[in-house]
Amino acid sequence: MRLVTFGCTLAVAILTSLPATAFDQSMAATAYAPDQLGGSEITPVDRGQDLAIECGCIAAPGADISVVMALDPVQGETPTGYQKVLLTDETVGGNAVHVRVPDMPDLVNHTVTLKIYVTSATGTTACTAGHLRIV
Repeated sequence: MRLVTFGCTLAVAILTSLPATAFDQSMAATAYAPDQLGGSEITPVDRGQDLAIECGCIAAPGADISVVMALDPVQGETPTGYQKVLLTDETVGGNAVHVRVPDMPDLVNHTVTLKIYVTSATGTTACTAGHLRIV
């Protein structure tokens, strides 16, 4: 009985000593469906928010994955001086790529289209992952 109590106490101590950021991607990520899976509406997101984007082509082993936010030409949105942003801090897990919405003040109140590019030995495939409105 002492061994079980000690094991439980040790497990709790280890879990509480882990930094909160260790859980950010899996627990705080917003699941996001690409256009092909019905994600055609514009989803509002915050700067710094984690997204989990699912595309079937992501699971190619050893593939190079790039996530791009292209600014949509929406009337009334102020020009930013650029048309696309390459997201560089992505993590792949299964058929999903996890990214963080950039904390760029210029993107506030702008609509973007997410595009996933997967380059593998068989070539490059693209997945349009829908539209976001950064609030």
